[in-house]
Amino acid sequence: MSNIDLHLFIYFACFLLLWVGSGLVVSSVIKLARSWRLSAFTLSFFLLGIITSLPEMSIGAAAVIHGDPEIFAGNILGGVMVLMLGVIPLLGLVGGGVTIPKQLDKRQLILTMAVIAAPALITADQRLTPLKGAFLIFLYGLLFFSTSFKQSLFERVATSMSKNQRKKIGWLMAKILLGMVILVVASNQVVDSTLYFAKVMNISPFFLSLIVISIGTNIPELSIVFRSVFQKRKEVALADYLGSASANTLLFGIFSLIYGKTVFLPNHFWQRFAFVASGLILFFMFARSKKRLSRKESAFLLLIYLVFVIFELMILPDMQITMD
Repeated sequence: MSNIDLHLFIYFACFLLLWVGSGLVVSSVIKLARSWRLSAFTLSFFLLGIITSLPEMSIGAAAVIHGDPEIFAGNILGGVMVLMLGVIPLLGLVGGGVTIPKQLDKRQLILTMAVIAAPALITADQRLTPLKGAFLIFLYGLLFFSTSFKQSLFERVATSMSKNQRKKIGWLMAKILLGMVILVVASNQVVDSTLYFAKVMNISPFFLSLIVISIGTNIPELSIVFRSVFQKRKEVALADYLGSASANTLLFGIFSLIYGKTVFLPNHFWQRFAFVASGLILFFMFARSKKRLSRKESAFLLLIYLVFVIFELMILPDMQITMD
């Protein structure tokens, strides 16, 4: 078996593992929410959003350790585009539209969009500093603590733990952890195989992270699209995607602080910010119009992402590196 055949086999095997892992996580989160008498949206926004961001965490940590900050920057910025203009519209297309839950009121939606857009805005000058990273962490903290249901979340968790439900909750948490491990291992292997296939394309680390790796690290979210539609739990998926996109801002800030030096990013950042800003503004307008993201609106957002990818391919010669 050749190397290419081996990587193709690994690809298909990892996709199967991602399906199994996402099933464990989604079903367990739903049951956990019921145990705490919370909506699945409430629990998924932060808990599931952080869990499915673990591939970005592992990629970012490896990038910082190896002194390649462009990788974590490109991966996280690209991940925002993938989630907001790719994965969520895909959920709308596959599921016949997405209803915006009542927990996501106008104020909360505006703050969420601001947090998600912040990394692209502050790097429009092609520089990422530790101070900017600290500001991003502050923004995510503001989103977390300003969420109206946080107090009730802690109270209900404490109440459920006092009602001898620890064994049941412990079992559900164990299943979530198992599913999380499967998602991380499988998605990281997919990323490794993607890097193998892309190596012959002679692409710079930033571009590869922005387009290819950002899709690879969001494979858990992509697998949850179909799993949640089949289980008729689209609110779980939507909450996960918004929570994951928000968590990317937190990770962007954390890795910037850990790296501790100014990161200089490639050209065309204003154009990239224009794509992010226009996509998020349209998402907000669509979500607020009828409290629902329709199939047509989903298709339009997906079209913006395709145009973004085409734009990046057009400037590809500027991003290529010389291979020996």
